Amino acid sequence: MLAMKILRNGFLTLLFLLVGAGARADFVIPLEGADQLDVREFGGEAQGPLILWLVNQYGELETPNALIRSLAERGATVWRVDLLDSLLLQRSSEAVRSLDGSPVAALLQAAVDSGRGPIAAVACDRMAAPLLRGLRDWQRDARDPFAVAGGILFFPNLYRGTPIAGEDPELLGIVSATNMPLVAFQPELGSNRDRFGALLDTLHAAGSPAYGWLVPLVRDYYLLYSEAPANLALESSAGQMPDEVRAAIADTPTQLLTAMWLLAHTPRSGEILPLDATAERPIAPAYGLIERQPRPAPDYDLVDARGTRHQLAESLGRVTLVNFWATWCPPCVHEIPSMNRLAAAYDEDEFAIVSINFREDPEHILQFMREVDVDFPVLMDEDGAVSRDWGVFAFPSSFILDSEGKIRYSVNTAIEWDTDAVRAVIDRLRPGSQRGSAAY
Repeated sequence: MLAMKILRNGFLTLLFLLVGAGARADFVIPLEGADQLDVREFGGEAQGPLILWLVNQYGELETPNALIRSLAERGATVWRVDLLDSLLLQRSSEAVRSLDGSPVAALLQAAVDSGRGPIAAVACDRMAAPLLRGLRDWQRDARDPFAVAGGILFFPNLYRGTPIAGEDPELLGIVSATNMPLVAFQPELGSNRDRFGALLDTLHAAGSPAYGWLVPLVRDYYLLYSEAPANLALESSAGQMPDEVRAAIADTPTQLLTAMWLLAHTPRSGEILPLDATAERPIAPAYGLIERQPRPAPDYDLVDARGTRHQLAESLGRVTLVNFWATWCPPCVHEIPSMNRLAAAYDEDEFAIVSINFREDPEHILQFMREVDVDFPVLMDEDGAVSRDWGVFAFPSSFILDSEGKIRYSVNTAIEWDTDAVRAVIDRLRPGSQRGSAAY
């Protein structure tokens, strides 16, 4: 049975579906062509703010849904929309990064036509990119460019893709074309923590009154924590919830409502900024061993999990694999056995592995090493400074150094290390190898 509901200001008619067994939406928003957005509404009785919640690429998860229900209980109306599901798109990083702004712009206009307010859209991770594109598209066509308060981003990933390990990542063009108000929540221990200031600087240069909110003691994806992982990518955000994650999640409804108030009271420009289409194109990922123009490796001076100090100078005279990783990264853990086997195939004066852990504490690493065999030192980069110096963007990232301490190869993903191809590279770079010394 279908019911028609005319929204209060009469600008838009939406098709409402009675909620029943198997119902996917409370109402739909038609798009150009045959597409539509399926919308679930939470709250809606009180005249509070209207929050447009864009479901992450991993689909509906219990923790975000609990947050939505909490917001509704506190007087907000929440429209939850799964863009990938509505548009029948694959759940992948590439699909999210390539989404244009038209579906979000249609959602924003439907929210404006509902007569509720203030209005803001919320997104996590890579979904921040289509949110910003939607804000700009809506702003371009809006009758009242001040009718939407802005956007709220949790651990935003607004980069064109994963660069070659050691190279700086590039922001998508939409960042420099956004001047709507934003609030961005950055986990203190997140992988992009050290790039957060540069992101805000780029937004400010574009005219966006963007606010940064540091969330203490948590990592990326903390809002997606669940008892059971939805997929391998969320495996590290599953199981018994840590106290710091529980506290951060408990604070989130208040933080969101505060952010809504802040956005609604922030002056903004009605100007539409030009968009660099070239910078909007995702970069193709580079997998496997990538040969590099030789350059000296950045120095490091770190203690390992057992308290022994290590320096880059120790690598001179032998080939060294420097691996950046974390225990919360499943691919990082997956490649440890093959790294053990590779190290065992060479004498220590010919080849060695140095592992640098990102922003974890020694006690945690020692406990991990009691459960997983790690046959090489694990150095503690507790503040992330060495990872930043080496240009690490994704985990794991690895670098092969020659006997002079120069970077010769890099890898920005997990690989099987004990292969003929890897051993051939090491053998070419070993001291005394004619091919290694004559390569450049």
